[in-house]
Amino acid sequence: MPRGQPFTALCRLAAGLSEPLTADLHLHTTASDGDYTPSQVVALARQARLRAIAITDHDTLAGLESAVEAAVGGLEVIPGVEMSAVFGGREVHILGYFVRQDDRRLVEHFRVVCERRRERFRAFVSRLAAAGVTFPDGMAELEAERSTSLGRRHLAGLLVRTGAARNRYTAFQRFILPISPDVPADHLTPAADVIRLVRDAGGVCSLAHPPEGDEEQLLTGLRDLGIHAVEAAFPASTVARTVRLRGIARNLGLAVTGGSDCHGPEAVGRAVGARGVTRDELAALRRLTGSAE
Repeated sequence: MPRGQPFTALCRLAAGLSEPLTADLHLHTTASDGDYTPSQVVALARQARLRAIAITDHDTLAGLESAVEAAVGGLEVIPGVEMSAVFGGREVHILGYFVRQDDRRLVEHFRVVCERRRERFRAFVSRLAAAGVTFPDGMAELEAERSTSLGRRHLAGLLVRTGAARNRYTAFQRFILPISPDVPADHLTPAADVIRLVRDAGGVCSLAHPPEGDEEQLLTGLRDLGIHAVEAAFPASTVARTVRLRGIARNLGLAVTGGSDCHGPEAVGRAVGARGVTRDELAALRRLTGSAE
């Protein structure tokens, strides 16, 4: 088959899926809504024989230092974050990699957003109480103290521990999603501002788990704002969709990222290392920062 033909390009993209994974670039810890501590994530990454991971907690870098301390001995821990944003009237999540941890504007942004997350958490607790669902005294406050960045998954965990729901899925379906419209997602930031914050902090940006349907249009708009990459490999993505996303990235001049989006042991197919990127893909992402491998 001649080089440059569409089928040839498709075969190259598909072949990339069979290469060994080097890095899981989408992982959560107890610093946000994960069940594993940073050191536990590192241990699981070693078991998966990964060479690198990115801790990408929601709107915080609080778990990074502990992960780096636990990773002595060869495993690279990439500074990362998953940031909530709004673009075109919809919520999107943007992953930032290789950011400077001491960037003043980024640190201040996280402080403001995490405080808004706390306010939203308290609003959810109040709304649940109004609906007749209460927690033992001090339980919600203790949960809030355990994490820097609070989210709805924390509420789901509380509902499970108090016996109101059998599991987190039931907690979301029966309790959290019905009242979510009454508790605005006020921690969202315009995508242009998020991208600028990450880039100004020396990082590169990737669109996390893109919604299915109009990926190319969405990515074109975000590329024009300065996004660098798209997450092509993630738990909900089929092989065919991953190939399609890689093709879109290639056409738009974007790099690719990938990761398990692991939050803990519950979800099937989201173990540390279940999704990720190859050595060459990680090197391409790193080059966007101006650094050599």
